[in-house]
Amino acid sequence: MKIGPLSQSSESAQPNLAGKAHRRVQVRQLFGLLAGCLLLVVSHPVPAYESRGARSCAAWQEYRLDKIAGHPQNAEIYETWLVGYLSGIVAGSGTDFLAGTDNEAVFQMVDVYCGANLLMNLATAGTYVARDLMQQKGIVNRGTLP
Repeated sequence: MKIGPLSQSSESAQPNLAGKAHRRVQVRQLFGLLAGCLLLVVSHPVPAYESRGARSCAAWQEYRLDKIAGHPQNAEIYETWLVGYLSGIVAGSGTDFLAGTDNEAVFQMVDVYCGANLLMNLATAGTYVARDLMQQKGIVNRGTLP
C-alpha cells in the first residue's frame, strides 16, 4: 500500500465522499441564494441617473394645497423644478412633448400621479408625465426616457 496524500483506505474514503456531497449541497444553496439576489436586482431596477433636488410627492401635495390656500411660494419652487426637469427631458430627447400643453395641465397630471403615489418623488412623477404626454400625442418613446 502506498503511503501519502493520494492513497486512501476504503475506511477513509467514506467520510471524503460525504464531505464532497455536503460541499455540493452548499454550492447549490449558494447558487440558489445568488439567483434570488439577481432576481431582486432585476425586478427593482435602479435608474442609471440621479435626479437632484427632487422632492417627495407628499411634499408636492402639501405645497399645492398651500398654493390654493393663498401661500404660493413653496409650490412655485416645486413647480419650477418640475418644469425644468421636463424641459431637460425635452432637450435631451429632442422630442418636444410639452408643445401645446400648458404648465397648469402638467401640474394637474402630477397632482393625480402624486395623489396615488405619495412615496415617489417629483422626478418619477415628471417621467410619468413625459411618457403620458408622449402617448397622448402619439410620440414614440425611442428609449430616451428612463
